Amino acid sequence: MPTTYYLDGDTLLNSTTIFTDSAQTICAANGYYSDGINSREQVDCVLLPPQVCTNCSVPCDGAIAAVANQGVFLANYDLGSDTGAVIIEFSPAAVPDGIRATYNSSLYNTLSSPVDGYHKGTSADLFTYVGTVAMDCGISGTTYPTLIEYQYDGTAFQATGSTQSITVSALDVSLSVNSPGACVMVIPKIAATPTLLQLEVVGPCGSTVWGITVGCPAPLSGYSSSTTSSNSSVNACLESLETIYYNAPVTGTAGTPALHDFVFVDSNGVQALADGWYRTTSQTIQVTNGVVTNVGVCSPPVSEYIYLSSVLASCNGFCGVTNYPINLQISTTNNHSYLQVVANDVLTPPVLLDGFYAYAATSTDTSTGVYRIMQLTNNVVIALYECSGDTCSAI
Repeated sequence: MPTTYYLDGDTLLNSTTIFTDSAQTICAANGYYSDGINSREQVDCVLLPPQVCTNCSVPCDGAIAAVANQGVFLANYDLGSDTGAVIIEFSPAAVPDGIRATYNSSLYNTLSSPVDGYHKGTSADLFTYVGTVAMDCGISGTTYPTLIEYQYDGTAFQATGSTQSITVSALDVSLSVNSPGACVMVIPKIAATPTLLQLEVVGPCGSTVWGITVGCPAPLSGYSSSTTSSNSSVNACLESLETIYYNAPVTGTAGTPALHDFVFVDSNGVQALADGWYRTTSQTIQVTNGVVTNVGVCSPPVSEYIYLSSVLASCNGFCGVTNYPINLQISTTNNHSYLQVVANDVLTPPVLLDGFYAYAATSTDTSTGVYRIMQLTNNVVIALYECSGDTCSAI
């Protein structure tokens, strides 16, 4: 029979003792206990320092699924040594399921659905339960004292022999009218280690069906944006494209934010964009809780500008120690922004000397700004380059 254990903390990591009774008066036997990622040995009612389970993880970019009855399902993912944003897709179908992720001792539970956007549990347990209202089995406020615990072994979920007591807080239930689809979660990984990510899914109702895909860490794609958050789409249209922000697609594509996408200040997905309206290359977006909640347009369309340096005869000249201002405002005939400039683009007058120019999204310089290099002939972009150390390399 499965054994139920009780912790004197919220998780195995922050507990000091494991008990066999809910009153926490009877210590569990000496031995090793695991939450799926971390194992701790208990000796004479004291938990020793944690040890990481390294032989039960699934490689990132892998997909797993469950078709089961009630339970708590644990899966460990090996994210490898790369850095960037980890994109998780959680597809709960209609029957409500709760999810949370643990990485580097931090809990994550913010989701965005392609159907209705932002979902996030706010109780201390930090689960987020998603699914449909029609298939709710009365989970809000209900305690499930003996949910069987399952661990993914690389092929299937296997019962661990333990149970968990789960109380579903009303603050964690975020159900939809229709199936929420493939909900996205973003977890930043800014260092080579740690590499292990723990996922926990709670199926409080019977006949739970869900799938998860965990992507490998990779930098998010950038897009041109205004830096100031405005209080309306109209005001955002008056702002200049002065910086690069980053999106994690939910309904959009990489580098082109759309409704329900996550948007960040950085390419690792650490800092969410502040609430407000922002202008992008082709539209305006309203951001709430780091998620695009509305999309607008500018009428008439706003001209896109890039900024150029003075001309040099050599591309490598921009990759040395000399600092060149980038402050000549100019446009392309097809109204391309900094990130959109491609070979064969034509720059509007004035007519420029043939040669190499550093260019950027804002007025800046080669010492402190983000810039690329273009080669011009008769105001036509012939090729694009970037500095790699002291060397100019073609893009």
